[in-house]
Amino acid sequence: MMEYFIIAGAVLVILAAALEPKIGLYLTALSLPIIGRDFYIQGFIIPVSDLIAFCTLLGFFLHLFFSYLFKPQKRERLIFPLFYPFAIFFLINILSIIVNGNSLSAWYYFIRWPVFLYIAYIFVPFNVIKDPKTLKKTVILVTVSAILVLISGFASLFGQDWQNSFFRLKSIYIFNSYPFGENHNLVAEFLNIGAFFILVIRDFIKTKRGKRIIDILFILASLGIILTFSRTGWIILFLQSALFLFYRLKHRPREKMMAAIFACLFLIVISPLFFKMSSLQEKNTSSTENRWLLTEIALTAFYDKPWLGHGSGTFVDLVATNTRFTVKYGAPVDSHGMLQKMLAETGILGLLSWLFILLYLVRFTFITLNKYYPRVNWVLPFALAALGGIFFQFFNTSYFKGRVWLPLVLFLLAIKFSEALYGKKDKSTPYPSQLK
Repeated sequence: MMEYFIIAGAVLVILAAALEPKIGLYLTALSLPIIGRDFYIQGFIIPVSDLIAFCTLLGFFLHLFFSYLFKPQKRERLIFPLFYPFAIFFLINILSIIVNGNSLSAWYYFIRWPVFLYIAYIFVPFNVIKDPKTLKKTVILVTVSAILVLISGFASLFGQDWQNSFFRLKSIYIFNSYPFGENHNLVAEFLNIGAFFILVIRDFIKTKRGKRIIDILFILASLGIILTFSRTGWIILFLQSALFLFYRLKHRPREKMMAAIFACLFLIVISPLFFKMSSLQEKNTSSTENRWLLTEIALTAFYDKPWLGHGSGTFVDLVATNTRFTVKYGAPVDSHGMLQKMLAETGILGLLSWLFILLYLVRFTFITLNKYYPRVNWVLPFALAALGGIFFQFFNTSYFKGRVWLPLVLFLLAIKFSEALYGKKDKSTPYPSQLK
């Protein structure tokens, strides 16, 4: 019976997206952090966010089909963002699969994850969002979803034993699942993105009271990341904060003393949490050893097939054949780091093609910051939110998921709209602000 309801809901999303693709995009933005709610249809396991994104994709193509059929004068010019970097990566993945025997499971993984990621979370949003108003609404909805994760995290603290056991911020358990993922790293990952999206929203608000509320939300989101006691979350938050202060103080040197005072006060206030993290890591050797063993497996696989690897999606199989891992840790898992995964599955060529995508994005980001900041305040937090999700994947497993890539697409679109406005205005204009 449940399967019929799921299918009916999917059909409704497809029809809604066919009539107005923005509806599907908004639903996708709201569902980004949902990890623990999977649908089972004819043997396929589909996360709710991917199901909505897939239905939006189908609806968007139906929208294009009917537009081309009945409104040929309004044919839309499709844009393929990041086409060449991803085309190179896809080509190497295809070569890797062919060299390794054209495994059906490898083809399925390649289409299900990297290809689906590009089409559903990069191509479709880039072509659906045609104006700053739609972009702004999408940014707000992603921020709302991050705030829901934050509320869930703080709610999870109630009921935990704060005195006799280790407590941390994580997803609440509701309706027989952890909607935002059972692992605390998944909560930290999305909060690292959402915290700086909150600062993007700050620039939309005109009143001082509204800005103060946003400042409080940002502080709570940062505290939420700290209370997850996620090592990766702490590292990424530190890097984001360091870059934020570097760019801000570079253009506002008078704030250096005040920033130093606040930094010292912050360290004093949260110092007990540093001791708590230290004691946790002393007991958390199993997790560290697990990651080192996964890295060793990746390196062994690389030495075996250094150029094109073992094929897309084979990392879990490589772990399954490692007796040392299965005896000590049980069921095989995916790589906790995108570099190790690329090295094992697609070899040095695949790793280089993936790094090319990342370096392209980093270069674009820093060029944008140097060009617009501080004349455009939202550029800095937007860039930090987008890159925060990407660089979290050096230690996590969400490398092909929309929760990481859609925020980046929104950043690229924000710059695109700003560039369009900037080009139309005289060079002496203070800054482009079409996103506002």
